[in-house]
Amino acid sequence: MEFSKHRGQHFLTDKNIVKKIIAAAELAPTDTVLEVGPGLGVLTREILPRVARLVAVELDPLFVYELRKSFPEIESREGAEVSPRLEIIEGDILKMQVPDLFSSHEPRATSYKLITNLPYNITSAFLKKFLIEPPAPERIVVMLQKEVAERIIFTRTKNQEPISSPTNLLGLMCNLYAECSFVCNVSHAAFVPPPKVDSAVICLKPYSTGAFSAKWGLPREASAKKWGLPREASAKWGIDRGLAEDIVAFVSKFYAAPRKKMCGALGKSLREKCRNALVSIGENPDSRPAELTLQKWIELWKKLL
Repeated sequence: MEFSKHRGQHFLTDKNIVKKIIAAAELAPTDTVLEVGPGLGVLTREILPRVARLVAVELDPLFVYELRKSFPEIESREGAEVSPRLEIIEGDILKMQVPDLFSSHEPRATSYKLITNLPYNITSAFLKKFLIEPPAPERIVVMLQKEVAERIIFTRTKNQEPISSPTNLLGLMCNLYAECSFVCNVSHAAFVPPPKVDSAVICLKPYSTGAFSAKWGLPREASAKKWGLPREASAKWGIDRGLAEDIVAFVSKFYAAPRKKMCGALGKSLREKCRNALVSIGENPDSRPAELTLQKWIELWKKLL
């Protein structure tokens, strides 16, 4: 079978890595799972016996055809290939609405887990889609290029040294929306055909609305009145998850020139305000984007509203 380099088609063949991915997903018999980019079904075969429902979305029509041959329990219903437990959908996941993926299920799934080994050239758009668009999955187990994975889980490439600050916008966005953890490294030799880079599997657990607010609650610096909060507000106040996109948009202005001093990214009228805001949150007024922790970014965002 010929594989498309344009579509980044490299298929996992290492059974030990498959086991680690399945373990990281913590699958249960009642789970609904969305698998993106099933290819020839290596992961699909391991997921299906463990869950109640599996929706597999594949872009390549050739692999859709092979998948449907590989799972004979799928029956045709009104022109669609479906079964009570498995549905194979052909299409571009980035152009699909998440709720529509479960529209044929009765009762419709209200929560799901996401497992994917997808082309690396859509990593940012893919993660943004599933972290922002409701409903967010309970858990995302995703294979990424190793260097990208390290930026998301905040480790340095050379020696796996932990770092406290996001080094790029993708890492900041992922950690704002979810708890991110490392699963395993994956050698390029684990794929057919082998890619030119090594990979890693990571797990993201998106925060619920309540968990997001609790995670990013900020200590009051003066009074509840300063932020327009009621007097009985607790010592920590939360940020609504719906404001996360505003935070990401705010930070993106600074990461457009990540090596430059942050305040230089703003217009003249805001530079001094930015410098004062950095000082007020305990940072150097000449800081660069990668020097701020995520908590400090949120504090700065509030200061510069």
